[in-house]
Amino acid sequence: MKRFSGVFLLLILLISGCASTDEYQSLRAELNQLKSDYYRDVRDLKERLRLIEATTAKAARQDTITGLRESQESILNQVNDLRKEVQLIQGRLDEGNYKTEKDLRDASTERDLLRAELSEVRTSLSELEKKVASLSVPPKPSNTEQASGEGTATPTTSQPPAVKGPEERYQEALGLFNSGKWKEARDAFEAFLEDYPSMELSDNAQFWIAESYYKENNYEDAILAYERLIKKFPKSDKVPGAMLKQAYAFRALGDQNTTQVILKTLKERFPDSREAAIADKELGKADKPAPPQGEVKEDKKTE
Repeated sequence: MKRFSGVFLLLILLISGCASTDEYQSLRAELNQLKSDYYRDVRDLKERLRLIEATTAKAARQDTITGLRESQESILNQVNDLRKEVQLIQGRLDEGNYKTEKDLRDASTERDLLRAELSEVRTSLSELEKKVASLSVPPKPSNTEQASGEGTATPTTSQPPAVKGPEERYQEALGLFNSGKWKEARDAFEAFLEDYPSMELSDNAQFWIAESYYKENNYEDAILAYERLIKKFPKSDKVPGAMLKQAYAFRALGDQNTTQVILKTLKERFPDSREAAIADKELGKADKPAPPQGEVKEDKKTE
C-alpha cells in the first residue's frame, strides 16, 4: 500500500509541475522500480494462488480416494456379512437335508423290518397249514353203515326235501353259530361255500368258519381260516376284523412278534376302520401277556 501511495504522489507532482528535471528522473526511476516490484509481487501472488489451488485439488482428490476406500471397505464388510448369512443358510439346508435323508432311511429300514416280519408270518401260516394237513381226520360213517348197524329199515315213501336257496342256508348256519353250536355251524358254512364259493355272502361264511374255530380255542385252525378269508376276499369288509382276530389268535399262542406285525399291518391297510383303532390300543398295551377274552363286535349283516 505504501508503494501505491508513492506512485500516486509522484503522479500528482508531475501533474502539478512542481518537480524539477532531476527530481523527475529520480521519481521516474523509482516509479519503474515500483512497477517492477508490483509485477513481481503479482507473479508471486499468482504462483502462491496456483500452489494453493493445486494443494486444494490434491486434497480434494485425496478426500475422494479416502471416500472411495471407505465405501469399498463398507461394501466388503457387507459382502462378508452376506457370505456369513449364506453359510448359515447353507448349514441349515445341509442339516435339513441330513435329517430328511435320515428320516427316509429310518422309514425304509422300518418297512424292510415289517416286510421281514410279514414273511415270517407267512412262513408260520404255511407251517400251520402243513401241520393241519398232516392230521388224520377219521372218516364219518356212511349212511349205509349206520343202517346196517341198526338193522334193516322198512322202506318208506317220502317226498324229496325242498331245495333251499343260498340266503336261507346262510341264515340257518348263522343261527347254529349264534346258538353256540360251533361244529354244526362250521359244517353248514363249509357246505354253503362248496355250493356258493364266490357269491355275496361267501366272505361272511368264511369269516364265521374262522370264528367257530376261535370259539373252540382252536387258534391254529382259526388263523388259517382267517387267512383264507384275507387272501380269497381281499376287498371284503370282514378283512379288518379277520386280521384283528388273527392277531389275537397268535397272541393266545404266545407269538407276540407276529401279533405286533399283524396289528401294525392292520393299521396301515385300514387306518380309518374301527378295528384299526382297537389295534392301536392293543399296541399300546403290548406288554400285557394275557390274550383278550372279549370278542370283536361281530357284524351279523347278511348282505
